Amino acid sequence: MTNIIEQIRIEHGNMTRLLDALERNVTIFDDGGKPDYEIVLGILDYFLDYPDRCHHPKEDLLARKLLEDGDEAARPLQKLQAQHEELAILSRRFRQYVHRVLDEAELPRSDFVRAAREFIDSQRHHMQMEEEHFLPLAESLLSPQDLASLDSELFAEADPLMVPGDEARYATLREAILSWEGEQRG
Repeated sequence: MTNIIEQIRIEHGNMTRLLDALERNVTIFDDGGKPDYEIVLGILDYFLDYPDRCHHPKEDLLARKLLEDGDEAARPLQKLQAQHEELAILSRRFRQYVHRVLDEAELPRSDFVRAAREFIDSQRHHMQMEEEHFLPLAESLLSPQDLASLDSELFAEADPLMVPGDEARYATLREAILSWEGEQRG
């Protein structure tokens, strides 16, 4: 069984895969083409659901443990929850742009691309901060007993993107990502 830090890293990897797929579709749109809106909406549905429901609570639990231990190096983690809220706002804003495009509302292509890139860049920047600072800090300050205690507080819900057959609404998205990754390797 993976511990909380390993789970967070696996989920970051899955989210990175989604951002890569979204970036691919945004590039198609920016070049004047028609992206796969089913994929784009699937990615947004994922980012509006899974992180707040399952991923961010894991990070918040880990941050609370670090802060309660009183280590001064953990003080910057007090901003983590606010950053998660900002990411949710960006997700909702970008979804509005997608729906405007789908409703054929007047919207400069550049506005859509700018909103998409802001969403993608913010997600990537946040995960990079967590991977470079937050998770290594947790690994250095928390004991195996601390991690075991945190693991016991977690609820077991698999990432719906990567569990075939578990979440039908993500099946198309999962298949598209696996196909694109196969193309990149081949």
